[in-house]
Amino acid sequence: MPCDTTKVVSTLARLLSAFEKLMTVEEPTNTSASWGWLSSLRLSNPKVWQLAAGRALNQIGAGLINFYIPIVFVNEVGLSAASVGFSFGLVSLTEVVGHLVGGPLADSPKFGRKRTLMIATGVFLAVSLLLTVTHSVPLLIAACLLMGFGLGGYWTTVNATVIDITLPEERHQAYAIVSVADNLGVGMGVLLGGAFLTLTEHRAQLVFAGCALIFVAFLLLAQIIFSNIPHPQTDHESESQGLWAALKDRCLLVYMIANSLFTGYVALVTSTIPLYFTNFVPAVGATDAALASTAKLFTWCYIAFGTVLQLPLVQLFNRLKHVHVLMVAMLLWATGFSLVWGTGIATSAQYTWGVVALCTMSIASVLHKPFAAAILSELAPANLRATYVAVGSQSWAIGFFIAPIFGGWAMDHTVEIADRSWLVAASTTILGLIVLKVFEIMQSNRAAIAPVTNTEPQTQEVAQP
Repeated sequence: MPCDTTKVVSTLARLLSAFEKLMTVEEPTNTSASWGWLSSLRLSNPKVWQLAAGRALNQIGAGLINFYIPIVFVNEVGLSAASVGFSFGLVSLTEVVGHLVGGPLADSPKFGRKRTLMIATGVFLAVSLLLTVTHSVPLLIAACLLMGFGLGGYWTTVNATVIDITLPEERHQAYAIVSVADNLGVGMGVLLGGAFLTLTEHRAQLVFAGCALIFVAFLLLAQIIFSNIPHPQTDHESESQGLWAALKDRCLLVYMIANSLFTGYVALVTSTIPLYFTNFVPAVGATDAALASTAKLFTWCYIAFGTVLQLPLVQLFNRLKHVHVLMVAMLLWATGFSLVWGTGIATSAQYTWGVVALCTMSIASVLHKPFAAAILSELAPANLRATYVAVGSQSWAIGFFIAPIFGGWAMDHTVEIADRSWLVAASTTILGLIVLKVFEIMQSNRAAIAPVTNTEPQTQEVAQP
């Protein structure tokens, strides 16, 4: 058995090494224009591609869990939508702790990125097994609380690693690449779960057992990914005072308000729209294969559509200020939620309305992720990257706490309330646009007062192959 494991790890290492060589930049810089939007694939450090491969595998398991918890535990186990929404929202409470603990651990030379990631993945494995045997609200709450710890440690570690191994001018491209990998993983997870549910019928919870196997495979792959990534230089003073310095950064706090709205919108799409389409949209959910139909619609129109457009859109909006791209994304979210409302009340062509709504929100999502992450990396001093990522990531915890509870409450009421909840979501984008404008003014004043600091990664020269 140890011999088989060694062979598997060795084979994965050879495949990743071959792909690294393919994507390494070795051509003159004056030829990059001929690549068009494909130039975003050519990064100075191909370690980004190893990290993207690992994130894709991890998100297959995460996609299964996030998409199927509401559907399986409401429609198959028989729990109420409100209780499932409340339980799922609790993930964000412990995710807050996971980020704040995971950040210092990942920054610590004695612990580091790799060990933090191993612990987080072990937590995911335990959650998957627990969900397989859960039939009550208390057990579901326990699984969701545990999952939050894993999410906090995972996202803090992998996002800080992107900053460590990339140059400042290419970070939005690197984040776009890993976002594509994340989306591919989530899409594959949803599709695999839909096919599995169709086959198993009355044993839907076994889908979570498949998640456990996926996380075991990720543990093996992570051994390769982090084998040659050096730990960033961190002094003891930054370790002890970094969290307080980040919390005093007003630009960071305003950024978190805006990003909390964005992440809440993503949470509504992943946790509430599948249930809404399955139970309230006849063109999607009024068939015996409602779960499979919803899964396919979600996968192809939200995940796959955004994945295909991710890199071209990043190149298209590359010349705009990052905050202006986020404003465009905010307007698209407003349009998308309005179209979801139109899908529910339409007397005909509901499926078409649903396709257009999901495609619109897909564009909004893929514009938000890389540019929001790039803004966070700009705000972070070179010696406080993991700390800023940990604090900034709290916006994901806030959004994923509020949105599922709101969505679950709306889905537990009449069809009229369920329909109008999407107009409420659309109206919140007005606040988002105001906050983004305030952030732009604060960022401009900050740049005028203090010179731009050098944020080039300290480990870049060591991390190069």
